[in-house]
Amino acid sequence: MTEVLLETLSDGVATLTMNRPERRNALSSDMLDGLLHALPRMAEDKRVRVVVLTGAGKAFCAGGDVKAMAEGKEFTEKTLEAKAHALRASMEVSSWLHNMPKPTIAMVP
Repeated sequence: MTEVLLETLSDGVATLTMNRPERRNALSSDMLDGLLHALPRMAEDKRVRVVVLTGAGKAFCAGGDVKAMAEGKEFTEKTLEAKAHALRASMEVSSWLHNMPKPTIAMVP
């Protein structure tokens, strides 16, 4: 399985690449989890001076993966607690991007 979020660090620039070009980098639960783990780590890492978020292929990010949701393959949590966790994860990713203590750049292909 291909990693849905790629991370690199070079000369103080941390690059997060959303890696689902076949879905125009639409957000999946795995990608949100990856972002939720990577962003706080980069905020604390003294080697990171700037965070760049980009997408693989021709698109930056199509948003939520509506096709997978319609097919019942994404965000299909059954319990109320699981649904709340998924919603919280997406809100936390957004919060980390807005409140990142380091400059954050969206590099649109």
